[in-house]
Amino acid sequence: MGSEVRETRYKVDVRVDCATRDLFVSDRMVNVSRGGLFVEATLPLHSEVELVFRTPETGAPISAKGCVVWNCNGRRVSGRRVTGSGIKFTDMSPQARSVLEYCLSRLSPDSPIGDQTHRVWDLLTTAP
Repeated sequence: MGSEVRETRYKVDVRVDCATRDLFVSDRMVNVSRGGLFVEATLPLHSEVELVFRTPETGAPISAKGCVVWNCNGRRVSGRRVTGSGIKFTDMSPQARSVLEYCLSRLSPDSPIGDQTHRVWDLLTTAP
């Protein structure tokens, strides 16, 4: 077994653009952590992905690079079937990282996925 620490994930409902060398999709990001995100689109495993998501109120884009590290094809989670890809962040500008870290630090560590939905992106509009 690996010694990787799993980051706390928080529920979101935000559109994210994902581009690989051969594919472009725009779909829902359903959770996010300091280490990556889950998108409701099945992308090729191990592919490099350019990601862009926007804050709902300001429309300010946040760009990052990632790698598809796992796929979920129809597993039942919380009463519904989930299909999509887990993407690990591999590169993000210091400014984008700072905004993401700020938003995640403002969330309650007692309420990760499974307890309640967190609108991390509402916090982005108040980030420094």
